[in-house]
This record gives sequence, C-alpha cells and structure tokens, in this order.
Amino acid sequence: MNLTTTNRYIPNATEMLQFDVIGEDRFRARHNLDNMAGVTFGGQALGQSLAAATLTVDNWHCHSINGFFMRGGIIDDAIDYQVERLSDSRRFATRRVTAIQDGRPIFELLCSFHEGEEGVNHQFANLGNPPAPESLIDLQVFAQENKHRLPENIFALLSKPYIFELRMLDMETYFETPDTAFRDYWVRIPSAAQIEDPRDHHSLLALLSDYWLPGTIAIPHGRNTGIKLLASLNHSLWIHAPVNVDQWLLYRTESHWAGNGRGLATGKIFSQSGQLIASVTQEAVLR
Repeated sequence: MNLTTTNRYIPNATEMLQFDVIGEDRFRARHNLDNMAGVTFGGQALGQSLAAATLTVDNWHCHSINGFFMRGGIIDDAIDYQVERLSDSRRFATRRVTAIQDGRPIFELLCSFHEGEEGVNHQFANLGNPPAPESLIDLQVFAQENKHRLPENIFALLSKPYIFELRMLDMETYFETPDTAFRDYWVRIPSAAQIEDPRDHHSLLALLSDYWLPGTIAIPHGRNTGIKLLASLNHSLWIHAPVNVDQWLLYRTESHWAGNGRGLATGKIFSQSGQLIASVTQEAVLR
C-alpha cells in the first residue's frame, strides 16, 4: 500500500491514531510521520503500537511500554500492527505489538495496562521555576532568525513545520558544546486539542517521548565529532498520570553515558503545574 511520495503531508494527531482493521487484532496505520532523515519517525511506532494495543483492552490505562527498534520504517509504505494478548488478570493486562512492513518486523513493543487502585504516593522530582513557554522563541522562528549560523541541512530540519511545537529554555546552548549532556524544552502537539479519550493522549505521549530525546546524547560532543548517525535502539516509558499533550509539557532530558557506539538518554516529563507525567529511558546508536 503506497501512501504519498510528493509534497508529503504532515498528519495531525487524530490521523496518527487512525487504523484500518485488517484481521484479528491486526491494524493498519493510515498515515506515516517523516523523521526528515529518510525513514519514519521512531516515536510513530511507539505511539501507534500503544494505540493498537489499547484497542484490545477495555477501559484500563497503560502504565509502561518497552519498545525495540529493528529497522527504519519506509515512509511511503503502510505499517501493520499485530497485537498479541499475552495476559489478562484481575488488575493488569499485557500486550505484545509487532509493527510490520512488507512482511518484515520493524519494531516490537511490550506494554502493560493497569485498572488503577488506591495506594501510597510521592513525587520527589521537582519542576523548579522554568521560564514560561509563552516567553520563549518557537523552534521554526529560531531557525529563520539564525539561518546564517546553521548548516543548511540543520536549517532545513529545524525550520520545517512538524506535528510538534517545541521551545527550548535557552536556544543559544544549541550552538555550544557544554561539559554535560542536559537539555530542557517545552513541547506539545497542538492538533491533539480535538482528542477527548485520555488513553489516546497516552498514545500521543508515547509518540512525543521520542522527540529530541536521543539528541541529548550528542550534546557534549559538539558538531565536529563526525557523528553521522543517531538512531534509537530501544525505548522505555512509564506513565504516571493523565495528560493532555496539546498542553505544554516540560521535557527534562540528560545523558550520563556514551560508549562503544551507543549512548543512553533519560527524561522526565512534567505538566506546567509541576506534576510528573512520565519517566523515559532510551538507548541509541551513534556512528
């Protein structure tokens, strides 16, 4: 099934969660999201896999996902999602989802759903007092204003409209090579404002959680280290609270290690009120 090859359309949040039912617990995604590097955006597989699994679970909310990227998705081909019902217990349900293109698996997800119950609670992660997103420059505006400072390919990447809206807390650090790998940014999916189902917002959170995260690994190595490839290998997300991804979320990312051609990035996602929405870990390959 061929999608679109010219003047590629950027799907909105609703379209990213649309499926055709093509078999028992088997769903075909109607739209692909270009990562602007020749393959589908990795977060698409995370979000659509979770959305497909959610279609096989009644009412319960996902609390954790673990995804494994096997090969890049072809932008112009449909992706099929096969869901396997591993377990359904009194309080939890577990699903395995395989994303398939041209008969080959390109991604696999394990995810767990929980009915929810009373229990102890705490949150020690602190949002702090970051500048409001409304006071910060939009990514596309930043690219236009700094075109003379950006390599042509980076300018093309940053200036192109996308499903996400992103605002870094200090865009000038984009041109620096600090001694640590740490980056904070506000991010949201404006087109998700039309979506009412909170479980769909969790699927879109999974999609969003891959955006800019692996790039944190490269921060202390600057632009002249010869890194030509930075691609996700595996991704884990723990969802702690309901979320509206059309509202601004602060993504606090850092990387404590890179070596042997790989690196690890971690992140915390906060609401504007300071609630910890999710915790994220991703391993990526660097070449």
